[in-house]
Amino acid sequence: MSPVQLKTHMQEVCSEATMTNCGIVKACVLIRVRPGQHYEVAKKISAFKGVKSAMAVIGGADVVARLEVENMNALTRLAIQIGDLPDVATTETLVAAEE
Repeated sequence: MSPVQLKTHMQEVCSEATMTNCGIVKACVLIRVRPGQHYEVAKKISAFKGVKSAMAVIGGADVVARLEVENMNALTRLAIQIGDLPDVATTETLVAAEE
């Protein structure tokens, strides 16, 4: 998902008028990376503000990151920051559903 598509998706989830006041947002990001870069990307992502954990995994994704941020704007910025890493090929952000 491109940064523009991600931002559009996030705006649909939380309207423009309330994007800065949505409350705590939890999400997981499934990340595909260049071959051999699993652990390095997980380590870099772990240092980002809002990332609760990041780990290399085996399966459809190479790295999974668990995020917790203050609002949808922060989630959008963090998802783009992750996607902009040089060894990241693709990302898919899964936003937690509210109870």
